[in-house]
This record gives sequence, C-alpha cells and structure tokens, in this order.
Amino acid sequence: MNIITTNENKEILDRLDIDVIKRVDGQFELRELLSKFVNLYFNKIIIDITSIKNYENVNVMVDLSKAIDPSRIILLLNNNPTVNGKLYLSTLVKSGIYNFTRNYEGITYLYSHPNTLKEVNYLILDENQEKIALEEEQKRNQVQDVPAGERHVIGLANLTNHAGSSSLTNMMVRQLNSHGYKAIGVEMFKQDLIFYHDDEHYSSAMSKGELESKIKVYDSVDAIVVDLNDFGEADKLCDVILYLVEPSYIMLTKLLKRNKNAFLDHKEDKIVLNKSFVNMQELSDFEYETKANVFANIPPLNDRNVDLQEINGLLEKLGYKMSNRDM
Repeated sequence: MNIITTNENKEILDRLDIDVIKRVDGQFELRELLSKFVNLYFNKIIIDITSIKNYENVNVMVDLSKAIDPSRIILLLNNNPTVNGKLYLSTLVKSGIYNFTRNYEGITYLYSHPNTLKEVNYLILDENQEKIALEEEQKRNQVQDVPAGERHVIGLANLTNHAGSSSLTNMMVRQLNSHGYKAIGVEMFKQDLIFYHDDEHYSSAMSKGELESKIKVYDSVDAIVVDLNDFGEADKLCDVILYLVEPSYIMLTKLLKRNKNAFLDHKEDKIVLNKSFVNMQELSDFEYETKANVFANIPPLNDRNVDLQEINGLLEKLGYKMSNRDM
C-alpha cells in the first residue's frame, strides 16, 4: 500500500493506478504533513513537491529525507527553476533522495524501477562546482520584484524558428491580468496576436519609434510583453529579454547550422526552453553541451487553460508575485 500527497500536480497523480492507504490533498508545513502518516506502514510515498510549504528551500527536502526512508520517496517536481537547478538536485541526491521526476511516466517508471546512486551520481556537484552553480543561480535570480504600478517591458525573441513567442506572449499577458496586474501584449511585424481576439493585444508592423511611442502611451500598466519577431532594434527598449529555444533536434540543428556560436553569443542572456520535452536530467546535459544557463524550461502547454503554473513560475522569476495576488 502507498501514500500520495497532491497539490498543484493533482491532475498527474490522479492518473496513477496503485493501491493507496492514505491520500492527502493541499499544502502543509513539512512537520504537519508528516504527522498525518504516523504509525502507517507503506511501500512508497509519492509526494507532489508543491504539497510542502517552502519547498523551494532544499533544506526542507533534507529534513524530509531524515524523517522518511529516502528509498521509499518518489518526489514529483514542478517546473520551478530553483527546484530544477543544479544546486537543488545535487542536494537531493546527497540527502539520499534519488527518485524524482516531473511527469506521470517518470512516476510509473520509478515505482517499479527505483534509481540507485549510480543513475543520479552525475548530478552531485563538488565544492567548486557548487560555488559556481550558486553564483550562476544568484545571477539568474538578480531580477528584483516588480512593484504594482511600475511598468516593466519584457521582450520575447525566438532564438530557434517557431519557438512560440506569440502564444507565450498571450499566456503571460493573460496570466498577469488574471492575477491583479495590468498587462498588454505587443507584436512586431506580424499579426498573430489578433487571432486571440483580445483587446489587451496590439499587433502591427511597427518601427522602433512607433514601439517607443506605444510603450509611452501605456505608462500606467505593470507589464508590456513584446513579441520582438527578430526586430533587433527594439531590444534596447526592453527591461529584460527572454530568448526562446524550441529544443527539438531539428530546430537546434537548424539554429547551429545558421550560427554555430548561437549559444555562446547568448551565454549571459536568459534562455527559455519553450514547448520543451527536455526532462530535468537532460536539462543538465543541455546546459553542459551548450554552455548556456537555462532561465526556465516550459513544456508544451494548453493555451486555453486559465491558470498555468509553468507560466506563473516564469513570471515569478521575472519579479511578479503571482501567488500573492488576487485572481
């Protein structure tokens, strides 16, 4: 018999077909959550990481490993960049938690084929690597919180072809507005955003001057998300630019064929894997091979959904307090 905890990843865990002795829904302090399993004998405990408050603090996961035999734990991660960072994963492995994944398939595999240290040993960082990873994480997180009422211009640029800048613009704008911020989307050159039939989008073949005027007109909004569409002249008008990469083999090959130094050219920039099937283990390999720091790893999403945790995570990385705003 098994135990399951669920919160934001409830839809994934609802699909599991295993014997369950106890199930807990919601988010709790670790001590409170553990108190619900006292005197229960179980085979595996499958934990939705978002069911634990302050889960971004990896020391909480270390405490979890001390309270429960780590070999019994299967940890379902989300797409939070901190949780998928090198330091976080290395600490999980060092604490004895070897079985973690981000999807249903991973859970079903680990349930029958648990990892040993051999499978996850490559994630362990030595002291020097930890120092470098910490510096990289601090650098990636240097964007400060964006206060409500202070305009912030976010540029989206497709580094690979068809990386999804238009749909991501739409989802970011909609998510910000649904969480109490005021946001608009602006598209350069193309008019794909008009198909969303949303008054908060503006599509036009604008010049740099026209975009600058448009930004000034909307001086009372919290965020302007600009789909740059390769319009390099507009870069300087943005407070931050996300470079989108669709990391399929074909798209990466085409990108590197055009420019073999594409990732080196953007080594200091914020790279976002979009429409990505790259899992957390492959992510480390991707960063190592490209020498790029991945700011966020976003899987294919249903852009009809009203509230997407992956988009919330991205926006929080950009300084927006999505969990503390009114829906």
